[in-house]
Amino acid sequence: MPLPEARRPHLKQSQKDMMSGSRQQALVDARKLVRTFASAPDPRRRAQAVLSELRHADDWPPAARREIEAADAWLRGSPPADSLEARLRLLLSRLGA
Repeated sequence: MPLPEARRPHLKQSQKDMMSGSRQQALVDARKLVRTFASAPDPRRRAQAVLSELRHADDWPPAARREIEAADAWLRGSPPADSLEARLRLLLSRLGA
Protein backbone atom coordinates (compact mmCIF):
# COMPACT_ATOMS: atom_id res chain seq x y z
CA MET A 1 0.00 0.00 0.00
CA PRO A 2 1.50 3.39 -0.96
CA LEU A 3 2.37 5.90 1.69
CA PRO A 4 0.15 8.96 2.10
CA GLU A 5 1.48 12.23 0.66
CA ALA A 6 2.56 13.49 4.08
CA ARG A 7 4.74 10.39 4.52
CA ARG A 8 6.77 11.00 1.33
CA PRO A 9 9.02 13.90 2.36
CA HIS A 10 11.90 12.64 0.19
CA LEU A 11 9.97 13.24 -3.04
CA LYS A 12 10.17 16.56 -4.83
CA GLN A 13 6.94 18.20 -5.93
CA SER A 14 7.59 17.27 -9.58
CA GLN A 15 7.96 13.62 -8.59
CA LYS A 16 4.71 13.74 -6.66
CA ASP A 17 2.98 15.27 -9.68
CA MET A 18 4.23 12.50 -11.97
CA MET A 19 3.10 9.84 -9.55
CA SER A 20 -0.41 11.25 -9.47
CA GLY A 21 -0.71 11.38 -13.26
CA SER A 22 -0.51 15.13 -13.63
CA ARG A 23 -1.94 16.92 -16.62
CA GLN A 24 1.34 18.80 -17.11
CA GLN A 25 3.22 15.55 -17.59
CA ALA A 26 0.47 14.24 -19.85
CA LEU A 27 0.79 17.37 -22.01
CA VAL A 28 4.57 16.99 -22.22
CA ASP A 29 4.29 13.34 -23.23
CA ALA A 30 1.49 14.00 -25.73
CA ARG A 31 3.42 16.87 -27.32
CA LYS A 32 6.42 14.58 -27.81
CA LEU A 33 4.22 12.12 -29.67
CA VAL A 34 2.71 14.84 -31.84
CA ARG A 35 6.13 16.31 -32.64
CA THR A 36 7.13 13.02 -34.25
CA PHE A 37 3.70 12.38 -35.79
CA ALA A 38 4.89 12.64 -39.40
CA SER A 39 7.34 9.78 -38.92
CA ALA A 40 4.83 7.47 -37.26
CA PRO A 41 4.23 4.29 -39.29
CA ASP A 42 0.55 4.21 -38.28
CA PRO A 43 -1.03 7.69 -37.81
CA ARG A 44 -4.20 6.36 -36.19
CA ARG A 45 -2.28 4.35 -33.64
CA ARG A 46 -0.14 7.41 -32.87
CA ALA A 47 -3.28 9.52 -32.44
CA GLN A 48 -4.67 6.91 -30.05
CA ALA A 49 -1.40 6.99 -28.09
CA VAL A 50 -1.65 10.78 -27.78
CA LEU A 51 -5.17 10.57 -26.40
CA SER A 52 -4.15 7.74 -24.10
CA GLU A 53 -1.39 9.92 -22.62
CA LEU A 54 -3.90 12.70 -22.01
CA ARG A 55 -6.44 10.37 -20.40
CA HIS A 56 -3.83 9.12 -17.91
CA ALA A 57 -3.86 12.45 -16.06
CA ASP A 58 -6.36 12.48 -13.24
CA ASP A 59 -6.46 16.21 -12.57
CA TRP A 60 -8.08 17.60 -15.72
CA PRO A 61 -10.87 20.11 -15.16
CA PRO A 62 -14.26 18.91 -16.44
CA ALA A 63 -14.15 21.08 -19.58
CA ALA A 64 -10.73 19.71 -20.55
CA ARG A 65 -11.86 16.15 -19.94
CA ARG A 66 -14.83 16.77 -22.26
CA GLU A 67 -12.41 18.06 -24.94
CA ILE A 68 -10.34 14.88 -24.65
CA GLU A 69 -13.42 12.66 -24.82
CA ALA A 70 -14.73 14.59 -27.85
CA ALA A 71 -11.41 14.09 -29.63
CA ASP A 72 -11.54 10.39 -28.76
CA ALA A 73 -15.07 10.08 -30.16
CA TRP A 74 -13.95 11.93 -33.30
CA LEU A 75 -11.03 9.53 -33.73
CA ARG A 76 -13.32 6.50 -33.35
CA GLY A 77 -15.33 7.90 -36.28
CA SER A 78 -12.38 7.10 -38.61
CA PRO A 79 -11.54 10.59 -39.84
CA PRO A 80 -9.11 10.97 -42.76
CA ALA A 81 -5.54 10.23 -41.71
CA ASP A 82 -4.34 13.57 -43.06
CA SER A 83 -6.56 15.44 -40.57
CA LEU A 84 -5.30 13.70 -37.43
CA GLU A 85 -2.20 15.75 -36.69
CA ALA A 86 -3.94 19.11 -37.07
CA ARG A 87 -6.78 18.04 -34.78
CA LEU A 88 -4.36 16.80 -32.12
CA ARG A 89 -2.33 20.02 -32.29
CA LEU A 90 -5.54 22.02 -31.83
CA LEU A 91 -6.50 19.88 -28.83
CA LEU A 92 -3.09 20.31 -27.23
CA SER A 93 -3.18 24.06 -27.72
CA ARG A 94 -6.60 24.23 -26.05
CA LEU A 95 -5.52 22.06 -23.15
CA GLY A 96 -2.23 23.83 -22.62
CA ALA A 97 -3.63 27.34 -22.67
